[in-house]
Amino acid sequence: MRPEDALDAARTAAAAARERGAYADALEGFAIEPTDRVSTETLMEWAVIEPDETLMRSTRRLGAPITWLKRLLLRGLQQHFNELTSQESRFHLHLLVHLAELEDRVRTLEEENARLRGASS
Repeated sequence: MRPEDALDAARTAAAAARERGAYADALEGFAIEPTDRVSTETLMEWAVIEPDETLMRSTRRLGAPITWLKRLLLRGLQQHFNELTSQESRFHLHLLVHLAELEDRVRTLEEENARLRGASS
């Protein structure tokens, strides 16, 4: 058997086994819930970038002058950094809103599908 034919052969064998009653378990509606799923609200909190400038320091010997220089550079570039972080935060939030809308649409379609299946039986 060629590798290209293996999937079709496995599906055919599984279908034949199902007809003989080998797979009696009803798996409709079977779902495994993710254990580490994060809520949309938490993701929205994480999406907003808020760097902590107090964490900017140097751990080298004589690090105080290096830290002072880094903070001076940050102060000079603060407007630029704020613009970058606000753009990135805005992108993250728009992406999350879009994903939440898609999640709602999928949920609605699944409910409609379940309703139609229930009505047709």
